[in-house]
Amino acid sequence: MSFALPACSDDNDGDSKDDAGTTDGGGNDGGGTIDDGATTADGSATTGDGTVAKDTGGNSGKDVLVPRSLRFKESIRAVWGSSASDVWWAGDKGRVLHFNGSILVPRRSGTDKNLHGVWGRAKDDVWFGGEGVILFYNGSKFFDRTPKGLIKPVFRAVHAPSDGSTLLIAGKDGVIYRVLDDNTLHKENTNSGVDVHGLFAASAGTIWGVGGSGQALKLSGGSWSETTMPKASGTITAISGAKLEGKTRMFAVGQLGYVAATEDGKWKSSLSNDPKSRDLRGVWAVGGKEAWAIGKNGALIHLTGDKWNVQDIDGTYMKTASFNAVWGVVEDGKVKFAHAVGDDGAGLTFKKGKWLDFRAETAAHVLSVTALDDGRLVATGASGLLMVAKDATSEFIDLGAAVTGATLHDAAGDGAAGGFWAVGDKGVAVHVAKSGGIEVMTPAAAQGRALRGVVNAGKDGVFAVGDLGTIVVWKGTSWAAEKTTVQHTLRSVAATGGKVWAVGDFGTVLRRDGGTWKKESTGELARFNRAIATQDGGIVAVGDNGVIVERDKAGNWAKRFEQPGLFLYGVAATPDGRIVAAGWKGTLVVGKAGKYSAVESKLPNVLRDIAATKTGIVAVGHKGGIYQVKL
Repeated sequence: MSFALPACSDDNDGDSKDDAGTTDGGGNDGGGTIDDGATTADGSATTGDGTVAKDTGGNSGKDVLVPRSLRFKESIRAVWGSSASDVWWAGDKGRVLHFNGSILVPRRSGTDKNLHGVWGRAKDDVWFGGEGVILFYNGSKFFDRTPKGLIKPVFRAVHAPSDGSTLLIAGKDGVIYRVLDDNTLHKENTNSGVDVHGLFAASAGTIWGVGGSGQALKLSGGSWSETTMPKASGTITAISGAKLEGKTRMFAVGQLGYVAATEDGKWKSSLSNDPKSRDLRGVWAVGGKEAWAIGKNGALIHLTGDKWNVQDIDGTYMKTASFNAVWGVVEDGKVKFAHAVGDDGAGLTFKKGKWLDFRAETAAHVLSVTALDDGRLVATGASGLLMVAKDATSEFIDLGAAVTGATLHDAAGDGAAGGFWAVGDKGVAVHVAKSGGIEVMTPAAAQGRALRGVVNAGKDGVFAVGDLGTIVVWKGTSWAAEKTTVQHTLRSVAATGGKVWAVGDFGTVLRRDGGTWKKESTGELARFNRAIATQDGGIVAVGDNGVIVERDKAGNWAKRFEQPGLFLYGVAATPDGRIVAAGWKGTLVVGKAGKYSAVESKLPNVLRDIAATKTGIVAVGHKGGIYQVKL
């Protein structure tokens, strides 16, 4: 059996820039293969009695990793944000994704109905419209605000003027609701049956809705009226606007490449100059003389001045995808940020004048997964990634903790309180209560150093360890520093029987007993990346060179496995008493009663951690990788 040896192991320890994940989409598949391009090394394993035997590869080749990718397949139909670091994508089956400026992660909307529109007035005042549902997000939770008594309502458009003076939600049969200051809904008297597909509010009293059969609704002077868009016969799907010489200029697009704009307050159609006349579904006004429209089968046209021109999508994978909406942020007349969203999870981002692939996926590295006492799983990772699944088979959902840019390295339950802790870079400690409340702390005791491991040690407190030998403890009111004699990185911490162990670089093992930390020797110099307590009160630590060491209740350490060239980053104890370690190139090492064998999967991705519950085993890793483990 052979293992890939990385050119630089620092690229895989959570410290490096590479571990910050990627945000360019770039075709990274959360469940796919990463070609790390390394050399191979032949090694050996130690048996339970310490003798050295040639590794036969165990059950190599067995399908042990089943990808549960964080790529989302639902069609995304709407996009809006309060800023470049607070962007919402909404689509079919209640799918809601949030972009925090670094990564795109799923949120639980509370509905499985298709969503067609999203807009807001602030980051804590966001509204979604869909098929039979209106949702309100208050900055932490979603609420159902669907009016009662409507027969099969369909809400397709949501919009608010730039000053936030009002917000409207529109849809089928001319139904339009205005959101009042107290967040109640007031039904507008449109006296119309126009199906509204796009909505634009220049102000609280000047609003346009465009829709079916080339029809439009206009609010002016306090009353609504119907009008027909010039030279339009099909559905007008979207509308947008921007200031031009102190006045608002609007743009509308629709089926068969329809485009129109206002000139001196009146609508005038023009040519999209698309020889294929593809349906246009979304439009975004960059300014009064510039706009982008996007649509079916890769349709992308750009207005500069008074002429629309077909543009190419510069990304690799999205050139022929169908897109439904486009939105962005403009500062000083230039595009700062923009997203386009479409069918089957298609997405684009606008960077340096180009539209690049940005598919609906979480591509950030997932660095840890932890099983809580109630069966939930917590996953942490790059750029503040913090997700929870209700069990080992359920979807992971982002919690929205405001820790953008601070990589989170580990998590642990908080005991009887029913919540959990997560720790990470810059000394960040996040507490999530059972009620869902989130508190982000930067303990002074951590001195701004990265915290890489955390464990709940019961009455002794919650311990976190990190860079430069940092150990801090939480005892209910604040974090306090504990003294150690080491100055290098501690990467993991475990607790059992009233004692706590910390492990880290250069084979370091520290044991806390009676409030004092003392070194223990395992005879190993390899870096230890993770340690856990076993069901029988022992400790297992895993690390570089495939090293696995065990400590029994009597205090004796023994090496149980070693494979040069293999890096083990995570370890878990299964309910049936097995120990499963995970690491480089998708390799798992499985043991029981001190005897271990390696299992190579068919998915050679870097695995960073593994957790086991009664409902299953889950491994996580680079590029948004989440896998069901079948042993």
